[in-house]
Amino acid sequence: MIPATIETHQGIRVVRDDLLPGGSKTRFLPILMEGADEVVYGSPFCGGAAVALSTIGKRTGQRVTLFYAKRNELHPRQRMAILNGATVYQVPFGYMSNVQSKARLYANKTGSRFIPLGFDVPAARKAFSAAILEVLAEESPDEIWCATGSGLLARCIATARPDVTVQAVAVGLASRWAGEPMPKNVRVRQASLAFEKPCKATAPFPCCPNYDRKAWEICRRESRGNALFWNVLG
Repeated sequence: MIPATIETHQGIRVVRDDLLPGGSKTRFLPILMEGADEVVYGSPFCGGAAVALSTIGKRTGQRVTLFYAKRNELHPRQRMAILNGATVYQVPFGYMSNVQSKARLYANKTGSRFIPLGFDVPAARKAFSAAILEVLAEESPDEIWCATGSGLLARCIATARPDVTVQAVAVGLASRWAGEPMPKNVRVRQASLAFEKPCKATAPFPCCPNYDRKAWEICRRESRGNALFWNVLG
């Protein structure tokens, strides 16, 4: 088990995975990357998943190749991935569908392992749910709050703790859930800002303005009683 720090802030228990190099997704990524010489991923410019991949790659020596929409200036998350040793390609006219297409084409040509956006695949679900269950083994909240993009985090928390209501704040990719309903103990609400627009609200711990902070703002305002917040990445 990867240890977790859980603290109380403003009366809410907080899983501080911002203290974990690469954040929450490093809890299961080694399984998705196992046996690959090179992994390939198409990412939003401010996405944390690419940072998690580069963190594991740095640790294991595996090559990580990232595709992004072209920007005039790199985002701090992109620079962090490069510092971790990732190779970055910028795609002109980079709608996410084009970024994904270019990443998949590169993986097919090089024989590398393509990992889909959001990592929401069966192997990740199984490993992440097991890790979450271990992290929350001593916690007894009535509700667990989180941001969720692909739906993976909310789905895995709900699977690990079916006894708890999961308040999932959808950021960015909620349309991908169409045709596959969330577990019955998940309540989904939409973030007020698009993924690429940072939240200006403050948080008492490092909290991603494009992602987690949008959920924290709602959690702090609307949670009732015994709540826990899962912070993915600072």
